[in-house]
Amino acid sequence: MKTARRPVVGVITDMRDLGGMAYQIIGDKYVQAVSQFAGCLPIALLSEQGRGGVDDLLALCDGFLFTGSPSNIRPWRYGDTAAGDGPFDDARDALSLMLIPAILRARVPALFICRGLQELNVAQGGTLQTKIPAREPAVEHHAPEDARYEDRYAPLHRVSLIEASPLADVFCAPSFAVNSLHYQALAKIGAGLTVHGYAEDGIPEIVAADGHPFAIGVQWHPEYRPELSAPNRALFEHFGQAVRARRDA
Repeated sequence: MKTARRPVVGVITDMRDLGGMAYQIIGDKYVQAVSQFAGCLPIALLSEQGRGGVDDLLALCDGFLFTGSPSNIRPWRYGDTAAGDGPFDDARDALSLMLIPAILRARVPALFICRGLQELNVAQGGTLQTKIPAREPAVEHHAPEDARYEDRYAPLHRVSLIEASPLADVFCAPSFAVNSLHYQALAKIGAGLTVHGYAEDGIPEIVAADGHPFAIGVQWHPEYRPELSAPNRALFEHFGQAVRARRDA
């Protein structure tokens, strides 16, 4: 009897300059979370200069993961005339902002993390705050840059789901602690998206596409050791279930 193939999750790459050469790279923690906690086969989504390949990617992948990154989206992509704060990744901007609307139309499962959440919002016509303003209560949204790796990904603040959110089962808790490593945040929410969770200071932290089987964005990093956080583990497990359902369909 033939064994069903592992469901395939395409993971977006970053374009980085390393020693004067362009490299397309993926953080290993995303790859391992997809494999170990979603139970899927991760493959790299590579930017092709001058080519989209969206239809090919939709045919190839049962699900998609848009990762966090040190880079920011170019402000002109969401109508802001400011120069903004780099680094930027034009290759990733071009692929992500073309691919995301197609994923939503095709109802393919997708998980959007940190920069990925911001890409989801911009792809749907939303905007970003390039600097998070001071609010009350005061909440830190970026761990110290000089902290040890483990400390940078330690819980930093809490996120709470809105009342009666249908995502309560996905996270298995109405409120929970998360890590935080972002300097920018969502401003105007994109078309067809709903905010399902906020930090204590009102910054949007969880967004989902309306009527989609699984298109969820989070502003923190659930891929960092999901075994340490029941909500993060549950998120990847539910993502894997959605991707398997897409494969089987």
